[in-house]
Order: sequence, then structure tokens, then C-alpha cells
Amino acid sequence: MAIDWNASQTVFLECLLEDRRVEAKQIAQKALNAGASPSDFFENCITPALNEVGNRFETLDIFLPEMVNAGEIVKEVNQEVIQPAINALGQQNLASAGKVLMATIEGDLHDIGKNIVCAMLDVSGFDVIDMGVNVSAHDLVDRAEQTHAEIIGLSSLLTSCLPYMKDVIDLLKIKGKRDRYFVIIGGAAPTESFVKEIGADAQGHTAADAVRLCREFKQKTAV
Repeated sequence: MAIDWNASQTVFLECLLEDRRVEAKQIAQKALNAGASPSDFFENCITPALNEVGNRFETLDIFLPEMVNAGEIVKEVNQEVIQPAINALGQQNLASAGKVLMATIEGDLHDIGKNIVCAMLDVSGFDVIDMGVNVSAHDLVDRAEQTHAEIIGLSSLLTSCLPYMKDVIDLLKIKGKRDRYFVIIGGAAPTESFVKEIGADAQGHTAADAVRLCREFKQKTAV
């Protein structure tokens, strides 16, 4: 049965904005029942819907509570519908793709983009540790060491918070552990020149970029 992604995306967006959690999960389950893969649903429904939520927040059509709530609904859809579907397919072993530590950097409370990346990495088989928002460099580096993460993902929407991304890189260097981690940054604030300036390994403009870059890193280290 062909899936009308435009229609699904429209209704899913309404669910995110109107806190219709049960219906959001039903839309996801219906798509999976119709033959969509978990990654299909993220790429064709969740990602564009959440991007629209972010756009509406930037234009002040919605406000922070609505944006945060939308992210929470997506987390529930991922945990209660998508992940069980992956397990039912016998793909539990995909977690061995690698361990990723994700956070929105200190001073920034925006998490829509980070949540999309976390969800896409989950679906792609990565073990994702989401530290949430407003995370300091010291807390992030300590957690990376404790969890033996291989990849560190940093997000920021606010340019005023970019120095805190640099603090993470600098702290890793001070500890002599910079080479242990693949550091990828994203969000609306970082530029390509900033990536080079602070010595990050890569920049992801989209969730798909982040997944691709993390996969490429794992492929290189596996050789």
C-alpha cells in the first residue's frame, strides 16, 4: 500500500503542535504497518514536521513550550513505536554501530534539531546518549569519559553560545584526550569557518548529514 507522506506529515505536524500524542503514535504505527521502514518514517514524516516546528518557532508563530513539547512527543514515538519495530525485525544488534554523546551546548535551550539527530542515529543503529540542553563543557567531557563514547555531537542555535563549543574542544586537548573522539557540531549557529577555527572534525547541516558522517567515521576506524 502506497503511503501518502504529504498527508501523513501534515497530520503528524498537527499532532506535535496540538499535543495529540496518541494520534502521533498511531500515525507512526500505521506507516510501519503499511511497509515503511523506521528510517523511512523519520526522513519522510518526522524530520520535515519537526523542521516546520523549528521554522514556526523562529518566526514566533509558536513559542518555547510548544517547541519543547513537540520534541517530547517525538521522543515518545521513537521509544514506543519505532524502537520496538526495530527490535521486532531482529535488529537489536545495530547498537554496535557506535556510541554517540549528544548535547545542546551551555546557554542554549533549543533541542528540536538535536532531537531529530538523536532519533535518526537511534534508528540507524547507534547507541545515543542524549544529555539534553544547556550542557557545560566539563559535564560533557566527564560524561564522554564515563560512557566511553566515541563520537561527541554538539548543537547550538544561538551564536552567543558558540564559544562553549570551543570550550569542549579545548578541554579535550587540555586533558590529552582530543584524539579519542570524533567531534561533530551542528545547529543554525556554527559556520564552516567556525568548524575549522575550533578544530572540530565535521559539521552536519541535517540529521541525514550527521548519520552519514558518523557512519563514515566508524568505517574509517574499523579499517
